[in-house]
Amino acid sequence: MISTDAFKITLKDLRLLSRDRRALVILVAMPMVIIAIVGSSTGRLRANREQSRQGLTIEVADFDQSETARRLAGFLASYDSVKVRRAEITNRSDTTVLKKFQVERPTDEIDMRLVIQPSFETRIRELSTTLLTSPDESTRKDGLATVKLTLISNETATDPMMEGLGKSLVKLSLQNAILPILAEKVPSFRGAARDSAVPVAWEQSAAAKALPTDSGKRVYQFFIPSYTVLFVFFLVNIMGRSFLGERDMGTLRRLRIAPIAPVAILMGKTLPFFVLSLAQTIILMISGRLLFGMSWGPQPLLLIPIMLCTSAAATALGLMFSTLAKTESQVSSFGNLILLSSAGISGCLVPRAWMPPMSQKISLFTPHAWALDAYSELLTKELPNVSTIGQSCGMLLLFSILFFVVGLYRFRADG
Repeated sequence: MISTDAFKITLKDLRLLSRDRRALVILVAMPMVIIAIVGSSTGRLRANREQSRQGLTIEVADFDQSETARRLAGFLASYDSVKVRRAEITNRSDTTVLKKFQVERPTDEIDMRLVIQPSFETRIRELSTTLLTSPDESTRKDGLATVKLTLISNETATDPMMEGLGKSLVKLSLQNAILPILAEKVPSFRGAARDSAVPVAWEQSAAAKALPTDSGKRVYQFFIPSYTVLFVFFLVNIMGRSFLGERDMGTLRRLRIAPIAPVAILMGKTLPFFVLSLAQTIILMISGRLLFGMSWGPQPLLLIPIMLCTSAAATALGLMFSTLAKTESQVSSFGNLILLSSAGISGCLVPRAWMPPMSQKISLFTPHAWALDAYSELLTKELPNVSTIGQSCGMLLLFSILFFVVGLYRFRADG
């Protein structure tokens, strides 16, 4: 009986919601517009932070094509924290091309560019034995330019620590690269030159051949789930206004005096928004994949329980709030306060990893945080932990039950 009554109320409310088509379009279009704007404007910031954790990416533009130049790039690529990429040079004999590489700063995921100028090896051979055995002395006056090298940082604000690390690594690599030349002048270095392990030619390494990763797509792996969760919970305000409208028209009072259980009434009032929430999430996920190249993770089917549990928590919260709010002003003021504060502390606006430890702990008192944990585990990990996703979904269901019970209690108390 309860299921039948709830189903009839659900159908009635779905028909009412379907009449306001503009609101439905905005409910889906607004998140996509905000995702596109925020993703394009702050994507570089997040991509830089991710890139800094992976190591230093250096682009090598080799205009000398000598054995010493190849050894320099090879030793530079041998460091675990360094990724070396080969710059595409159209004409090595064209001085304007060389000047362009020396002046223009690298962009995107390239942190630094090392330009090996023509006659680099010749210049090394011209240096005295004293300077060859003391790299700091040879580069003290004019820096790396003394040995026909140019190191340029990314176009964004230069990080002094990163720039210093890059210079140190280049100097260390240079010291190993010039060992054969040094051994020709100083016989005592012949053993060191013979025993030095020459790395695989950097042109053949995986890092040199790898295509630049699309950092923008990685950014949307965060923004789309975050703003999906944010706007799913915006149904709280819509549900609150729906309940107030029913009260003002007297429809809710007629349902109360009808032979319908309170549980059936609340289920019937909640299920339409649950369906709307699921539809919104599915459309955003599909649009994210088609428009922004977002990945659904290695196990896309796990998206289903995450979306179901997130929508259940959002609509249950909306139900509880609807039974607590009494006026339109309360729906607007308290609803927006709850939504924005919970979105901010949970990590919908900025990653929780960037927050202080105390804020990260507090965020776990919001269903948003558990939904984001589930999405993050699935969408950003190569091998997602199913138990972590299950734990997050379980917590979302607990929130749903708690919110529904409180809403049911308040609904009965008001009757």
